[in-house]
Amino acid sequence: MALLMGITLPAGLEIIYNKTLRMYDISVFCNVGKNPRFFPRKRKLQLREISYLFSIAQIWANFTDEEKTAWKTAAEVIGEHGYNLFVQDKSYRIKHLVGGNATPSIYHQYLIGHVNIAAPATSALIVQYNTHRLYWPCSFKLSFKTDLTASGDNPSAKLKLIWTRYYTGQNIEETEEIILPLSQAWTTESQSITIQPGSKGRWRVELELIDVRGDVWFDNLWVEYSGEIKNNDPYCDDVVKWWKAVNLPAGATLETIYPTGGAL
Repeated sequence: MALLMGITLPAGLEIIYNKTLRMYDISVFCNVGKNPRFFPRKRKLQLREISYLFSIAQIWANFTDEEKTAWKTAAEVIGEHGYNLFVQDKSYRIKHLVGGNATPSIYHQYLIGHVNIAAPATSALIVQYNTHRLYWPCSFKLSFKTDLTASGDNPSAKLKLIWTRYYTGQNIEETEEIILPLSQAWTTESQSITIQPGSKGRWRVELELIDVRGDVWFDNLWVEYSGEIKNNDPYCDDVVKWWKAVNLPAGATLETIYPTGGAL
């Protein structure tokens, strides 16, 4: 039977104990430490977040089967468990004083990307680069919501996958597009990549907005081939890090947000 014992040492004496007396201690797997009298701010925040789990677990326990199924369905889109997605989402809402519970969605989960174009800007171009080669079959898709108005002669919103192929001594750029309507509730669109002869090279994804003002919200951008999602940040957890603002004039912004209000 294990024998549990304890001793309280005045501050500073634990060093002497470890160097001298401990070598004669017959206990196994023993250690000496001090209980901190004061917690740093980071530690306090961590403890506070852990305390969220008790109230979140109780909320989940009170959900109906239909509510749990809705979270399960939303989480399966990104390969998560419904309870884990709810904990992540609810923790954010508690920490940032967002009331109530989110409505789970198959189009967006937790954080999303957001592009806003306001005067004087009327355009934006953000790009995500990739150094890998494409392999067939290949497709890409995006979940998005738009609330844009025309502000020029040729208004358009497009998601492009642009890839290079080497054929007959030439470097040829091929482009596949998903057209985003100027006003669209949350939806998901996908596009297959047309097979072309030659050696496949690098590819990139572009979100291009021309002659428009307003908002584009997006999530779950996936470029898929070889049975895997190959692009960075497919769940849009940090679009500022993974997307390059090639054209983001004054009045245009790119950000990662938690969806509330008009983003829903």
